[in-house]
Amino acid sequence: MAKSARIKGARNGQASLFSAGHFNFLTLLFTTPVSFFLLYSSVQSIRFPGGFFDFISNNRPSVQFAVQLIANFLSAAQVIVLCRLINFAIRRRFASREMDLNSMLMWSDAMVTHMDWDLPPKFLFPLLFFLGSTKAFRGIWAASLTPVITWKETNGQVAIPSWDDVSLLREYASEIGNGGPMIQNTHGRFSYSVALDFLGSLLASASSATPIEPGSRQQRKLDNSRYTYMGRSYGMGSTAGLVDDNIAVNPHVRLYTYQEDGYRADVDCIYNETSDFRLEESREQWVYTARGMLPDSDDTEEYSSYVGHDGTSVVAIGVGHFKNASDPELPPRRYLAFATGESYAFLNKVQCSVDFHPTRFNVTVNIEGRNITVSPADILGVGDIDPTRRLKGTLLRQFELIANDETNLYVSMVGSAFNASITDLKTSIEAGNSPQKSNESDIVLEGVRNSITAMADDMLGAYAAAQVMIGNFSQTTPTTIRVSAIAIGEFKYAISVFVLNVVVIGLFLAEVIRTSWWSGMPEFDMTDLRYVAVAASTGGMGLGNLASGKKIEEAGLLKIRYQENGKGGCAILAGDSSERSGGDSGDSSEGESTVEEYELERTPIMERCEGISGAGERQKCGPTVVQTWI
Repeated sequence: MAKSARIKGARNGQASLFSAGHFNFLTLLFTTPVSFFLLYSSVQSIRFPGGFFDFISNNRPSVQFAVQLIANFLSAAQVIVLCRLINFAIRRRFASREMDLNSMLMWSDAMVTHMDWDLPPKFLFPLLFFLGSTKAFRGIWAASLTPVITWKETNGQVAIPSWDDVSLLREYASEIGNGGPMIQNTHGRFSYSVALDFLGSLLASASSATPIEPGSRQQRKLDNSRYTYMGRSYGMGSTAGLVDDNIAVNPHVRLYTYQEDGYRADVDCIYNETSDFRLEESREQWVYTARGMLPDSDDTEEYSSYVGHDGTSVVAIGVGHFKNASDPELPPRRYLAFATGESYAFLNKVQCSVDFHPTRFNVTVNIEGRNITVSPADILGVGDIDPTRRLKGTLLRQFELIANDETNLYVSMVGSAFNASITDLKTSIEAGNSPQKSNESDIVLEGVRNSITAMADDMLGAYAAAQVMIGNFSQTTPTTIRVSAIAIGEFKYAISVFVLNVVVIGLFLAEVIRTSWWSGMPEFDMTDLRYVAVAASTGGMGLGNLASGKKIEEAGLLKIRYQENGKGGCAILAGDSSERSGGDSGDSSEGESTVEEYELERTPIMERCEGISGAGERQKCGPTVVQTWI
């Protein structure tokens, strides 16, 4: 037979310098720039606001579908590289060393990311770990590509009150028709007669000044903006929801922050048994007078009239009046004195000092949550917003007006509001939410202090809003605006995919250097059934004889080796004789075929036929068996 029937285990023996398998490494050209961009965008905090944010928000299912597709592609690109590295490494190793069938199966599974659960544990667990790790690639990529709703900061301007002109700030008569300037619109009511026009809100603030539960106090803003202060307001944030349309018009704005100068009202209360401020009966029925000197009174005593059925329900608050309220600069005022009837005896002789410290505040207006947070900034040397003291003095005088207006024949609304604050403090102490007090007097004084502080903050805010809405006295200040935006993934996942890609590239480069670009690697590929079928049949019956009659677990221990014939052919042969069983190793003609046996000139059947002929004639046997190797 001609030598046309050849075993061609490999076309050229060894793989070419750049074969089709090498193209798999080009997938790193996709994963590398993407992983670098993800890390760069996370480090640089690149955000996409506006239209991109709207698109992502309105198309979440479609976006997530696209993310999964891209993540699958990029993770598959990295897995392909790893599988090809394993493939090339095992092919080079198999060309020079024998390998048992279990190892070959494990490595073949790793090359195609397939799981064979009947492998022995020592092969199963490494394969399971590798395949599980490659499956995690997809999740890491998906997490790094998933759009995350976050925020981006921009700069802008916001209007705040100006105190350069305080001509409208004065003590107006607490009488209908004689009050100060007032307007009412869709934003709410704004007035310079704070005690008269915000009486109910101020009393509500006084009664709720002490929170029972742990945490800071929350209270509504005095206008219709629907904002709530988280903690003390300090009178700041008065323009939020009123003249910030230039910011709020953007539907993506979440919050904005700015700094504003104002006053930090610090209140301290004591029982002053020597206080000259007292309550006396007058000559008129149901009328009582509150009179006396305060520590900061001018040269005349304070004097005001209160009504009451028998005087027991009267709660009077004395504040030093101004001898000449038209002076360009008013004298300092800081004291409030209480004089009460028997029903509110716990407030009698209470004296409080209110100090207004010029302070710069950090104001955060949360448009999404409709809340405002104010905190003093740690800045020294802040200038006084009103050196004339008109704001401070007028504000304190409102306490006297409120107490005078809200005492009727049988009850004092002011006294009841302070009593509610004191009661809430007792409840909080009993619940373990506030520190214990040494005596009842300390509880009363702290409750009163909380109420005066809350009322002072609200009145500062009311006057600030009046300056802007009535007097048009405003100025602008820089603000940092935080808008909703989209970030691509999170930093922890961005760094993960970047490191993962670096590891894959590192493995690729290490293999290139170690193997000198996989020199000496045979073209034989154990994952290609065409190569395996041809090489196994070329190797003859030796391996089959060894495996015959064995269970699959035992057959997996058999070793095989790779052999080339130097003419482009290759074969898979059984391993060393030490791995064979019984007498199979003794007959190499039946147990193993070599690569050099290309032609089947004479088969055993043909030889037996010739042996039967005894007459010297060639006896024809039929049919003749001819094997052709492809």
